[in-house]
Amino acid sequence: MDRITEAVVRLWGFVGKDGRLDGSPRFADDLAAQCGNNLVLRAPGVSKWSFGQQLEHLYRSSHYVLDRIEESMTGDNASEPIGLWGRGLMVAGFIPRGAFPTIPPLEPASGTIADIRPLRESLIKRLSQIDWNLAQIKASPGRSLHPRMKWLSSSQWLFFADIHHRHHLAIMRDIKKAAG
Repeated sequence: MDRITEAVVRLWGFVGKDGRLDGSPRFADDLAAQCGNNLVLRAPGVSKWSFGQQLEHLYRSSHYVLDRIEESMTGDNASEPIGLWGRGLMVAGFIPRGAFPTIPPLEPASGTIADIRPLRESLIKRLSQIDWNLAQIKASPGRSLHPRMKWLSSSQWLFFADIHHRHHLAIMRDIKKAAG
């Protein structure tokens, strides 16, 4: 299994024989399961954000990544290059903590359920309407712009999403541990 498929299976869960991505992916279940935790938990030695702000950021970034995948699936910008940070991500397969400032649209607000709930509900609805398969994603020549990684293909966006998702879940685990 290649790295992209492994990332998609981690992120999305089972991919059927036809390569279809399920409308209820594992990452959405991971996020929903976190909503029952103490969202106000803080551990300044781990993160400047609360547990809830980390979760809100993951919901916001999930929408953002889906937007970028949709853009890249159009086939546009096929000749645009991936950047140095993008190549580093693809090779290393991780995001170092504190290495990249968050882009403004993905900054969390309060991290409360009042801010998270509408993001969760719209993500669930959006995911149920997606009709993608892995072969289609891998074959798409298009690219869309990441502010730090530069131009990523749809399969590279899925790889990024898996790494980003696990990165923030690890931070959330560390916040819970540090906060006791």
